[in-house]
Parts: sequence; C-alpha cells; structure tokens
Amino acid sequence: MNLLLDKTRTLPGRIGLTVLAVVAALAVAEISSPFLAQQWALWIIFGQLALSLTFVWGYGGIFSFGQAALFGIGLYSYGAASINISPITGETYSSLLIAGLVAGLFALILGYFIFGIITLAVTLVLLTFMSSTGSPDYHIGSALLGGYNGMSGIPPLGSLASPLNAGYLLIFVVALAAIIVFILDLLLRRPIGRALVAVRENELRSQLLGYDVRRARLNAFVIGGVIAGLAGGEYAAWGQFANPAVFSLQQAALVIIWALVGGRRSLFGAFIGTIVIQEIQNVMGGIGGELTPLVLGGILILVVLLAPEGIMAAVYAFLQRIGLRVGRRPIASRPTVATDVEEHRPNSAGELLATDVTKSFGGVHAVKTVTAEFHPMTTTALLGPNGAGKSTFFSLLVGRHQVTSGKILLNGRDITRLPPHRRAQLGLGIKTQVPSVYNEMTVRENVWLAAYAKKRNVAESDAVTESVLKDFGITERQEALVGDLAHGQRQWLEIAMVVAGHPEVVLLDEPTAGMTRDETSRTVDLVKQLAHGATVVVVEHDMDFVRQLDSDVVMLHQGEVFRRGTIEELRHDEQVLDIYLGRAVTNASDT
Repeated sequence: MNLLLDKTRTLPGRIGLTVLAVVAALAVAEISSPFLAQQWALWIIFGQLALSLTFVWGYGGIFSFGQAALFGIGLYSYGAASINISPITGETYSSLLIAGLVAGLFALILGYFIFGIITLAVTLVLLTFMSSTGSPDYHIGSALLGGYNGMSGIPPLGSLASPLNAGYLLIFVVALAAIIVFILDLLLRRPIGRALVAVRENELRSQLLGYDVRRARLNAFVIGGVIAGLAGGEYAAWGQFANPAVFSLQQAALVIIWALVGGRRSLFGAFIGTIVIQEIQNVMGGIGGELTPLVLGGILILVVLLAPEGIMAAVYAFLQRIGLRVGRRPIASRPTVATDVEEHRPNSAGELLATDVTKSFGGVHAVKTVTAEFHPMTTTALLGPNGAGKSTFFSLLVGRHQVTSGKILLNGRDITRLPPHRRAQLGLGIKTQVPSVYNEMTVRENVWLAAYAKKRNVAESDAVTESVLKDFGITERQEALVGDLAHGQRQWLEIAMVVAGHPEVVLLDEPTAGMTRDETSRTVDLVKQLAHGATVVVVEHDMDFVRQLDSDVVMLHQGEVFRRGTIEELRHDEQVLDIYLGRAVTNASDT
C-alpha cells in the first residue's frame, strides 16, 4: 500500500490517476440513468468551481467571495458566445474556451485593484445589474441577457448536429476537471507553485527574499478565474440557461462551504466537499428547504471544530497515523553537481548610503535626518536604547516603510522608492528582529526558496541549498519542520536564508535576541564570517555583543545619530552611559 501511494506522487502516477478518473466516469455513464448522469455532471461542475477557490485561497492565501462572480461571468460568456458563434462554427467547445478566457480577464482586472472580502461587493453589484437587464436593449449580438428571467436558448456542449447527451457530458466534465487538477498539481510542484505557497505562509519573508507577492497572488487569482469561468460555461451548457441567481450571496457562501468541508488545501477535497454538501441538500429538499441552512450551518461548525482543515486533511492525518505516506511531498534532497563550497557566499560587496533620511508618523519623528554610510566589506553596529529609531531606520532601508524625506542609495543606485522585493533582487538582505521564516515548511524548503528567489534556476538553487545547509551545520535537520525548531535555531536559519540569497548588503536586526550566551558567541562568529563577503549592518542594544564584534558603531538616540566611533570609545563616553542608564543628556546638541 505504501508503494502504491508513493507511485501516485510521481508524474506517471498522477497521469494514471487522471486517466483512472476518466475511466470511472465512463463506467458511471454506462450504468447510470440519464438523470443520475446529469446530477453527477452538475456536482463535478460545482466541484470545479470549489477547486478554483481552493487554489486561490488554500494555496494563494486569497480569501475570495468573487469566485461565484467569475462563475457567473463564465456562464453568461458561454451563453452569449454560443448563441452568436455556434451557428457559424457548428460547435460550442470554442464558446467554452471563451468563457474561461473572459472570466480570466475579468479576474485580472478585478485582482489588479482589489482582493479579499471586497470581491463580495462586486458579486452583489453584478447581481443587481444582471437582474435589471430585462429590456431587449440589453443584449450581446443575438443573445438577450433577459434580466431576472435569465438568458435562454443556450446551446449544449458538442456540435449542433450531435450535442453531448447526459452520459457523454458527464465524461467530458470529469475529464476536464481531472486535467485541471493534474495541471494545478504539476504547477504546485514547480518553483512558481512553491513560491505561491511561500507567499501564503509568510508574505513578509517572501518580499524580503525578492518574490513579487502581488504578482504571485494576481497570477493565482487569474488562474482561479479561468477555472471558475470554465465551470460557469459548463453549467450554462448543462442547463442551457443563465440566471442572475449565480451572483447571489447564497451562492457565494456555498462555494466557501464546499471548499471548507472538503479541505481548502486539497485539490481533490474540493470535489469531496461539494458532493457531500450537495447530497445533504438533496436529502433536505434542496437549497430552498426550510432546514437546509440550519443543517449546513451545523455541518460547518462540526467541520471547524473536528476537522478544521477539512475532510481530506483528516483522512490524510489518519492514514499517516497508521504508517502510510500520503500528502504532498516536500522539496527533497537530490544529487547536485559539485560546486565551490564558498559559492553561496556573496561574491561582491555593496555600498549603502542613507542621506538625511527622515520618517514621520503623523507629528512624531521616528527618524530625523539620519545620514549614515556603510562601506563595502565592513561590519557596522547600530546601537541605541529602546525607542531610538533603530528598527524604523532598518525598515526604511529595506523598504517596509517609505521615507518622508531623504535618499537611500545602493551601489550608487537610488532605491528610495523601490518596494522590498526589488531591493532584495538588487542585493539587499535582511534578518528581522523576530525570526521571519516559513514555519510549516522544512528547513531545506526554507533555504531552497531563498536560493531560488535569487537564482531562478532549479539546479543552481539545489546546489546553493546543499552548500548553505552544510556550512551552517543544519544538513542533519534539513527535513525537520521549522516550527519545531528552538528559537535560536530559527534565528540562524533566517540568517542562512539571507545568505542563500547572495546579498551584497546584509541587515541583521537584533540577531541575538532571546539567545543564550553560547548561542550569542556562535552568532558573533557567524557575523564575522558574513563580513568576509558582504557589507554587514547589525542593529543591537547589547553593547557586549557589539564589543565581541569589534565593529564600527553608529549610535542612535531619539531618532538621530548621536555618536560614531568604536565600541571602546562609546563605552567610556559619559553621555552614552547616561542614555543607557536612563539619565538625562544635557549637551546632546553638541554632537
């Protein structure tokens, strides 16, 4: 059984499962009545709609009420296209493609401006508009929109001379759904899919590694739109009718219930959830039954309490408890070509210059006209008490906040207005104060994603990952989930991820926070090694740690540069000691 399950995770295995789904549909179509074939076809179509939300929400991290709207766009697009085009072409398959493309284009426009719950407003606007198009003036070619009465006379799938009967329609929708699942599964195993899941897990870390978060989510939303649009086109062909009710709040909520019940992170679960809910609705007398909303609400509560990740996740968890290997396989270690052990280290250092940088939040100046130059291949420590503006200044350097005034240059290039992912691509790497890693992924996956963000090549990313794991001494724990690591280990992992991205400038925000004395000493050695290949800037308030680094020091106080010099000079400066001891500074203006 283990061997069988392992084979399904290979490409031939997944192709085999796709073919098996079609063969099963052939068998069902052969032995079932036309009514049952029609019913199963409808459930598979709805499952495909749920699949679009599973991909967008479960893998892209975008909670969307708009899948019903995209479904409806596909519905009406198929209706209008088939009525106008099929008399010329003699078939309606091209109309189905148009439905998917139009819905995808609508998703592109919608996603470019808005994501999330606001898509519900768009859905309700479409409901209002389409319900008011009863006048013959509202038409697309020969296709009357029909208002609340809907668009009628929509041709079925197939050729006009020989449309698909109930059995063949079931085979077609199952085959299309199986192919879509296969493509999505393949996509999620590719770097683009891994990056999408990384964005879902930790948006901030993904930005800081160099991934364009907005673009990744927009791509996912468009793909989900195409899938929903194809489902809408199939639904129009199934019923040969289009009605504005598909844009209703009830329909939008039902899609979410399907995805939640089956498991929003399971492609196959989308169909399981849909079939379970639709069968319950049939037993309860349909969606309009008096007890249906109450029963569905109760089921949803039970799922949230007993199986919060959905039915399929619960099934996988049970199979794993009894020793079966199921679920998505993580990025595995693989043989790589021999590489120089130093290859992962930055091969060129950068010069970072901040000139008169100011950041105001309302009337409060968190950073005031700070000028600081960080020379290539050096280590500089930013010291200062809590509230001195250190972390805010770092956020300005990395692009998490935009400066109120001033300029930031990297290697002579103005990066003042660039977003974080562009700065990362240009060679800026940052380790945040609180470890920002992918807790639900393995150590290896974390490092690999960091390497791929820079390399954009699978083989090179594999090689860099192997080298970084070895040099940081974490090869033995590469398959461990990051969420199971100790705090200090996650701190080092984040530094390893920064190094894997080959930055020219490394920004470390309190890298020893929460560490033991031994861990701090190891981190000192690590920072010194980093400085052999990059410009290193460390934010700290632990003067003993900075003393061990033996680096240049820039001290901030109340958002301004207060002192520059060596750590020994600052340790014997009475005004510096006054600040750390909380005493007043009388002549700060002299600095």
